Parts: sequence; structure tokens; C-alpha cells
Amino acid sequence: GDVGLWLRTPGDAPDAVIERCAAVLARARTRGLPVVLGAAAADLEAAADAVARHALAGVVLRGDPDATALRDARARLGPDAWIGRSIHGPAVDHDVCAFSVLAPIFAPHTAKPSPSVALGLAALTRVAAAPGARVVALGGIDAESAVACVAAGAWGLAGIRSFFGDVRRIAEDVAALRGALPTAKHGPTSP
Repeated sequence: GDVGLWLRTPGDAPDAVIERCAAVLARARTRGLPVVLGAAAADLEAAADAVARHALAGVVLRGDPDATALRDARARLGPDAWIGRSIHGPAVDHDVCAFSVLAPIFAPHTAKPSPSVALGLAALTRVAAAPGARVVALGGIDAESAVACVAAGAWGLAGIRSFFGDVRRIAEDVAALRGALPTAKHGPTSP
């Protein structure tokens, strides 16, 4: 499918994320959505155990992990797991992960403990142009900016605020994000 779920609660250990997001995980399962777990590279063993225990699709390592951490994740989780990473600027070694989540593209709509500086579409274009890059854009993306992110080279789109609040608004936001992806230069393989 073209929609997946990334369970993340920054700063929490993998089991705490699973516990906090249990109801969301249960709903994702009833809808057949693939689920990845956000975790720090230092928590890889616990994350891999949680992925196996809960039959998750894989992990997204946070904090701009290096190639060694990504290779360790691949070795621990196996060849079929989704291995992603969060990045906050230029990155290399795109060949060692399935995708990179670049953030924040725009000023985030969700509250942060410290201010985030928006990277902008030019940064997204530069990162997405790297050989082998599959970049998922995150941060302040909404119905109006989704198409611009795809035009800048985003392989996928992610949101946080888009999935909380009034159910009608969520449906509109998700439809807008999904609707932007068919315009991607790279074809229908985007998530």
C-alpha cells in the first residue's frame, strides 16, 4: 500500500513506544498498515526485539545515524526489514538504508521543546538528488505543500499533526498527502 505508520515518541525506549502507542498499533493492524518503530541507534537490540515480537515492518533510526548503525540494523533485522533513518541535513550512504526522513522541511506544526529551523525545499532537492536517495519529507507538510515536496524530489511524505485532531480533517490531510505522490518523478513505488 501507499500508507504506513511510524511509531515514534522521541526519547522513549522501544518498549515504551510500543506501550504508549498500543491502541494506534492495534488499529493499524486491523487496516493492514505496515508499521515501523522509531528508535535511537543505541537502542537497536531492544528495537529489533520489539520489531520481532510485534511483527513490525522495521525501524527508523533517529538522530542522523551513521552507516555503521544502519548496517548493524540491517544485520540484526534481516534483508526484508525496512531500515530508515532520520536526517536533518545533507547525508551520504543512501545505499545502506531503504529511506531517509529529512526534517523539518517547513516549520513544524507540532510543539517542540526547542525551536526547529526549517530546511526548505532547496535542501530537500539537494538531498533527494544524491545517488540512491529515497527521501521522505517531514515537517510542516500539509495539503498545500505536499505537491511542492514531491516536485522537489521527495520519494514519500510524512506527517505528525496531520494524523491528530478532527477525523474529517485527518481524512482530508491524508488524502492530500496520498494525492501528491502520483505526481512523483520516480513513479508508483513511493510509500
